[in-house]
Amino acid sequence: MNVLLIFYGTFLIGCGITSVLFIGSKAKTALISGGTSGVISILVGYFHSYPCTPLALAAILVPFMLFFVFSWRSTKTFFKLIELIELKDASVQTKAIAFLIISLMAVVSIVVVALQIVGYASYLTA
Repeated sequence: MNVLLIFYGTFLIGCGITSVLFIGSKAKTALISGGTSGVISILVGYFHSYPCTPLALAAILVPFMLFFVFSWRSTKTFFKLIELIELKDASVQTKAIAFLIISLMAVVSIVVVALQIVGYASYLTA
C-alpha cells in the first residue's frame, strides 16, 4: 500500500506542475495544493511501511479527504466554466484545463481510496 501512496503523491505533484505549465502563473493555487497534498501523501506512504494501525487509517483517510477537496474544487471550477462560456469570455480554455486536471485528481483520489480499503481488508483477513 505504501507504494501506491507514493505514486499518488507524485501524481498530485505532477498535476500541480502540469497546471502551471498549461495555465501559467494563475495556477499558483493548483501548484500549492497539488504539491502540499502530494508531499503529505508521500510522507504517509513512506511511514506506512511501519506496522501501525493509525498510519493504516491515515493511508485511507488522506486520499478520502483529498477526494472531497478535489470534488468541491472541480464543481466550483465547473460552474465558473459554465459562467464564462455564457459570457463568451476568453479565459474559457484555461478554466477548462483547470477543470479537467482537478477532476482527474478527484477520480484518481477515489480510486486510491478504493485500493487502500481493499488492501487494508486483505491485510486484516491475513
